[in-house]
Amino acid sequence: MTMSLLNAMLRWLFARAASVLLLFGTALGRAWTAWIRRGQADADRRRNEREVLTSLFDVHHAASTAPRRTLGLKTVPIDRIVGTMRHPSQNTADFRPLPRLRGRNWSARWQRINRAMDRMETLPPVELVQAGDDYYVADGHNRVAAARRAGALDIDADVTQLVLPGVTQPGQAMIDASSLVGAAELRHAATGRHSRTVEHRDAADEVSRRDLLDLDDEHR
Repeated sequence: MTMSLLNAMLRWLFARAASVLLLFGTALGRAWTAWIRRGQADADRRRNEREVLTSLFDVHHAASTAPRRTLGLKTVPIDRIVGTMRHPSQNTADFRPLPRLRGRNWSARWQRINRAMDRMETLPPVELVQAGDDYYVADGHNRVAAARRAGALDIDADVTQLVLPGVTQPGQAMIDASSLVGAAELRHAATGRHSRTVEHRDAADEVSRRDLLDLDDEHR
C-alpha cells in the first residue's frame, strides 16, 4: 500500500469520524434541550399543583356587597383572568380542581373539553366577574384552563362587573358597544376569525340547562 493511499484512507476515516461525532453531538444537544424543557414543564406543573388559585373575596373583601353591572358577552385576555369566585378556592393556579377533587368524572370532562378545542368546536362562553382590570371565574374554570394550555390569547365570556370604590375606574362602569351580546360574533365575522369559545346561536334559540350541563366543565 502506497503512502498516498494510506493518507487518503486516514483522511477519509477522520472525516467520517468527525461527521459521526457531529451528528452525535447534535442529537445529544437536542436530547439535553428536550430534557431541560421537560424538567421546566414538570417544575411548573408541580408549582401549579401546590399553589391555590386566588379567590376574589380574599383580594376584595367588599366584593360580596358591591353593586354589579351586567356587561354581556366580551372577549377577555387570558392573562387578565387571575382568580376564582369560589371561596375558599377549590382550584390550583392552572384553574383545574385541587388534585383531591380530580375524580374520574372530572377527567372525562377535561378530556372532552380538550378534544373539542383541538377540533376547533364551539363551547359556551365562560362566566367572569370583573374587578378593576382583573377577571375572576364564576363558571368555566376548566375551559379557562384548557384555553391556557392551548396557548389562546383570549376567551369569550359573559361578564358581570363589580363596582368597587377605589378599584373600578370611572370609565369602566360604562357599557359600550363592545360589550353588547352578539358583538363578539360580529367582530369575529368581520375579521374572518372563528372563535372556539363563543357559541353561535340565534337570539331565540336558548341553550337548555341540560345542554349546558353536557358541556359544563365545572367540578361540582
